[in-house]
Amino acid sequence: MSFLDDVINTGKNVVSTAGTKGKEAVNFSKLKIRVSQIHGEVKTKFEKLGEKIYEMAKSGEKDNEAFDNMIAEIDALYAELSDIEKQVDDLKNVVTCPKCGAKTSKENAFCPKCGGKLPEKPVEEQKTEE
Repeated sequence: MSFLDDVINTGKNVVSTAGTKGKEAVNFSKLKIRVSQIHGEVKTKFEKLGEKIYEMAKSGEKDNEAFDNMIAEIDALYAELSDIEKQVDDLKNVVTCPKCGAKTSKENAFCPKCGGKLPEKPVEEQKTEE
């Protein structure tokens, strides 16, 4: 029976791994779709900002509050893009070099492009037995 148990356990592990990889692929696809949507939103916001600047220049009136609000909306979209990029990097198991901006494996201690030190890997908390 131990051989049969080994086969069953191996099958369960394969199914579990496949399920996990499938979820990762779906999450990655969702993130990529959101990145595309955000780029479209940013483009639209820049177009509206340009129109507002044109209107202000033609009328001679300044609407700093509307102008500031539009800039804040664009900044919020860029912040969301940054967060998504970090999530994608985690899924790909890569890190961005703080010195040159190159993407490299989290396993590396130094950037293969510029030689700069990469961020330290977080140390997993070890469970202590009480």
